[in-house]
Amino acid sequence: MSKIPSQSSGEREPSVAIVGSGPAGCYTAQMLRKRWPSAQIVVFERLPVPYGLLRYGVSPDHQGTKAIARQFDRLFADGRVHFMGNVEVGKHVSVQQLQDAFDVVVLAAGLGADRPLPGLAGDGVYGAGQVMRWFNSHPDEQSFAPCFGATTTIIGNGNVAVDVLRLLSKHRDSFTGSDLDPRLIEQQPARIHVVGRSPASAAKFDSVMIRELADIDDAVFDVDAVDATGHEDKRIQAKIEALLDLTAVRAVSSPRVHVSFHFGWTSESLESTPDGRTLRLVDTESRQAVKLIETDSVVTAVGFGSGLQHEIDRTYFESDESDLDCGLLDSGLYCSGWFRRGPTGGIPANRLDAKMVCTRIIEDVESGAVTPRKSGLVALAAHLHPDTVDFAGWRRIDAAEASRTAHGRCRTKVPDIATMLDLARTCAPERTTVTCVENQTTDAVGHKEER
Repeated sequence: MSKIPSQSSGEREPSVAIVGSGPAGCYTAQMLRKRWPSAQIVVFERLPVPYGLLRYGVSPDHQGTKAIARQFDRLFADGRVHFMGNVEVGKHVSVQQLQDAFDVVVLAAGLGADRPLPGLAGDGVYGAGQVMRWFNSHPDEQSFAPCFGATTTIIGNGNVAVDVLRLLSKHRDSFTGSDLDPRLIEQQPARIHVVGRSPASAAKFDSVMIRELADIDDAVFDVDAVDATGHEDKRIQAKIEALLDLTAVRAVSSPRVHVSFHFGWTSESLESTPDGRTLRLVDTESRQAVKLIETDSVVTAVGFGSGLQHEIDRTYFESDESDLDCGLLDSGLYCSGWFRRGPTGGIPANRLDAKMVCTRIIEDVESGAVTPRKSGLVALAAHLHPDTVDFAGWRRIDAAEASRTAHGRCRTKVPDIATMLDLARTCAPERTTVTCVENQTTDAVGHKEER
């Protein structure tokens, strides 16, 4: 399906393979292309569609953030960076085969599995990462069918926890302009608890995330304890003020959903009872006080484990710690994003990470530590299966999704790989203009650019 680009033997610019088309991989490609305009740069992605975290991790009602993908579209559209989708490194090709074909290989994929919490497991316990992928119609989650029930408890105080809270508590008519499949919000709890082991001042969510909850005008919020105001740190003070404003008494005659924040509590166990489940919490500081919450389900939003689905383990390499910190794994082999630093930080952190790793790559090439001489994708052609998806194939999938705008959505994602591959092989459908969010321009297929 994909055309194999060639690398001119006369060029002294390196051939580059990047594994992962999320922000870390795309920022890496963007920066290396700027330094070496004629270099062959190929981005490999295990799914037929690009953009990883942007497409499947960012909340579907945050289209302004998802619009970052438009700059990456331009990166592939000019033909100097090649998208190679539906190729899983470690399954279809090995890292060693990439190293044999390319002068530089960058591992920039690595979404980990949800980190489990001791004492919490079984039916009705879901990881927030999996829930967010489900909300984003990720192909891996087609068989996932969470049942949140009338009462759910979210454990965690980061932005992912607040994303899950918002998606579960917003009125189903409030998702106009998003790409959330309406079928995924047919069941919404009427009671939501949010539990964090830290005090409110140490919670990791951003104040803007809390203030966004205030737009849910048929919900009520309360909090069991908030630190005193007057913190010198303006960010901490902003979080406290946002919580106080959110939980201030407001006139909601018949609230559709009731949300309670519990700060300073640690989950200890989840026990089944004849009437449902009981979540046992202990006071984080004293370990003496106990709080019991009756809940139908629990969503854990406490970060990710390693879960990197590659055959390479960072700890295998004997590079100096300073080299590992700069993303160097071995001669010509680098890592960026979560693969390098672990499952922390979002899109801005991945951009900074890519910049640092690209600096090291450029230094190695210019110093002669890496000598450009490998032919790139042509040398790998015999190992590639026929169902790879190039950028033109992705644009056909993209156009098909953007033409499906029922229920006020800016697009309806294709949730399965087989349909994606069928669309990638066919002509694009007629394109439809759709306005997604305010303060953005919209092109002929519903693509948005930040003003």
